[in-house]
Amino acid sequence: MIALPVLLSELLTRVGSERAVTLSLDFAERPVALRAESLTPDMREACAQYVAAAREALRLGRANDRLVRAHEDFFEAGWRTPDHSDVTHVLNSAVRLACQDMLIEVGALNRAGRTNPSPKYIAKTAQSEVGRWYAERADDSADRREVDRRARWEEARWQIQHVIATEPYPGGGRGRS
Repeated sequence: MIALPVLLSELLTRVGSERAVTLSLDFAERPVALRAESLTPDMREACAQYVAAAREALRLGRANDRLVRAHEDFFEAGWRTPDHSDVTHVLNSAVRLACQDMLIEVGALNRAGRTNPSPKYIAKTAQSEVGRWYAERADDSADRREVDRRARWEEARWQIQHVIATEPYPGGGRGRS
């Protein structure tokens, strides 16, 4: 049997830190999208803007006004939205992995509040959120623990396939012609 968490962990280690950060943002968006109906419209928008701003800051190699504003909006919407943290925690962790140092550098985050999320943590947390979502929606006759386990496994499989599908050709250029 293939141990998907072990394979995913190995892949995340081999892709390099920059790609692992980008993949973490991809992984974090999926559970938020699944649970979007449980978020207020302003929280959904704040999540979308936070990830988009993080991706832009990564491309630029520095924090910009958009990232700082998205960071503030994300937390402001979070304070107004009760019971959202289970859904948005993984997204916040992925953005922190991607941009925490940038946000500290521009004064939007305090160094004392620094966290150390890893791509493996984000992948596992995303799997857990997806599993929980499916288990909560399982019909009464279903074994919810089994539904949760199966959904987490399927999410890990998707993550592995996503790593492979987005892996650039190692020699640069286009790959096969």
